[in-house]
Amino acid sequence: MNLARMTKHLQDIYDEFETAVACHKQAAVCRAGCAFCCTTVGDVDITTLEGIIIRNHLSSLPKKIRLRLEKAVAENRREKERQSIVPCPFLAGDRTCSIYAVRPFSCRRLYSVKPCGETGPTLHREAAALSDAAVTALQQLDDTGYSGHISHILHLLDMPRFRKHYLSGGFDPADIMDFGKAHRIVINRFAAARKPDMQPHPAISQQPVVLP
Repeated sequence: MNLARMTKHLQDIYDEFETAVACHKQAAVCRAGCAFCCTTVGDVDITTLEGIIIRNHLSSLPKKIRLRLEKAVAENRREKERQSIVPCPFLAGDRTCSIYAVRPFSCRRLYSVKPCGETGPTLHREAAALSDAAVTALQQLDDTGYSGHISHILHLLDMPRFRKHYLSGGFDPADIMDFGKAHRIVINRFAAARKPDMQPHPAISQQPVVLP
């Protein structure tokens, strides 16, 4: 795997999406600190490629901060295994993102033109379609990898054998079958090949309201 090349392609997908939805996001009421999507949605899904980037970012942080965030990720994983709806482990005390620069697409895709409440975020139909297309592009880019909740994917990448195999370009879904089934891990290669109307909606356990 050429990680630098794939990271560049990943950023291109992010940038193309942001350019395409910029006209819609101008109407967003989202502000730093609102954090609905970080606390109430319940799932913050990432690909393994995004997980590697987040993992590398954590390793660059001061030890005290890194250990605190790693502890939060481990606690989040334990709570998710109990079927709890818990905030993103990277949500800081001031309700901002601790890893904003490397946040995954599941966070970048969401916005709302109305204050979030019981109905969740409200976005434009075109933006929702564009985000689904970007998810497919991400899965195609990371076609030897997987998608799932952020703490579960990071846990996979903490396993030296899995991480080495993934970074070498290996692809062996059977090797993580038990973990994958138990934690609803998606195989990117198979998910990206699905018909558009079968495409899963990562990071949104509560479906958003979509404007006409």
